[in-house]
Amino acid sequence: MKHFQDLGHEIIFLIGDFTGMIGDPTGKSEIRKPLSAEEVARNAETYKEQVFKILDPEKTRVVFNSTWLNELSSQDFIKLAAQLTVARMLEREDFKQRFANEKAIGVHEFLYPLIQGYDSVALKADIELGGTDQLFNLLTGRDLQRVWDQEPQVVITMPLMEGLDGVNKMSKSLNNYIGICESPDDIFGKTMSMPDELMFRYYDLLSDLTPEEIAELKAAM
Repeated sequence: MKHFQDLGHEIIFLIGDFTGMIGDPTGKSEIRKPLSAEEVARNAETYKEQVFKILDPEKTRVVFNSTWLNELSSQDFIKLAAQLTVARMLEREDFKQRFANEKAIGVHEFLYPLIQGYDSVALKADIELGGTDQLFNLLTGRDLQRVWDQEPQVVITMPLMEGLDGVNKMSKSLNNYIGICESPDDIFGKTMSMPDELMFRYYDLLSDLTPEEIAELKAAM
């Protein structure tokens, strides 16, 4: 997003306050507990605090998807739900595994990709960025834009970054993370504690070095 902003594109930083109250089922092996409105509001403030360490707040439009999703009627939601089949939903890897293992899948969880996809319709998005774990949801946005006679957005996915254990994705709950709002001493100490083999993965995902420059560093080490 920072690179797009530097090149003059309009950046929309979307906070899913409405979708947060459903709970994104991605990667979960069981029904995820939805967040309360108060928890979502608290999280939203921390997101803004973190993202504006990287993006220019003067050139960034912050939006909340409750703005348009709260306006949808019951009839609108039924129209939205009619755009995807259950068979298509079960193509999603996490749903497929849970179904095969006879684990519960809430009907509300099927609404999550549709609602996230509708965000692209509401914003008339031309490009959407997300993690590789969001690919199904991002592509749903393309499908829904076609239904609403819009040009389907370009989808760009980013690899998920492993945490300091070098195995699991970086996560506060797993305590394998470096917090962007932590003190410089803590950030430095955690960075120095990472396994050597993780170093070039972080160079690749976090720095502006070219692949050639990273290869030279690796060869020199």
